[in-house]
Amino acid sequence: MSWQKIVAGVAGIVVVWVLVWMIMLFSSSEEKQMLRMHEKFITALEQRKWGKVDAMVSKDYNDGVQDAATVKASMRKVLGGFYVLSITPELIKAKVVKSQGAIWLGMVTTKLKVEGNGAGLSAMVVSQSNSMKEPWIFHWHKRGSWPWSWELMQIHNDGLIIPDGALEMLGGS
Repeated sequence: MSWQKIVAGVAGIVVVWVLVWMIMLFSSSEEKQMLRMHEKFITALEQRKWGKVDAMVSKDYNDGVQDAATVKASMRKVLGGFYVLSITPELIKAKVVKSQGAIWLGMVTTKLKVEGNGAGLSAMVVSQSNSMKEPWIFHWHKRGSWPWSWELMQIHNDGLIIPDGALEMLGGS
């Protein structure tokens, strides 16, 4: 068997694998796509891969207190002091609805278990996160047709207590 036949066979297998992967990716439901992006977001936070986190936060992010720039800076300051960090989500509910045109809106309601140690705010973050009774709610939207075009619009938790002066310390308003 010549090397050209081997290369052609391997190339054929790669093409088939890519086609199957693309079909599976594009045929998954909007909810599965959003949950996949949510999982990637939690993993990026856990690993403190700020470039990935920044790419997933919408430029239109607004939670009523912080905009995109301040929430990104706050995440860096709050989680940046960890030497070791583990964030374990417990999915409570996920919902996706079609809005106008090609826009999809989604919401992920989840409890987060935070473990780790480090400097700065680390101990407070672990303690407060794990004592929260209310779940975290992540609001996502998808403007394009690509499965990876979901963006985070808002994060909130009704049980979150922000001490006086904390937002100024974090660079928020």
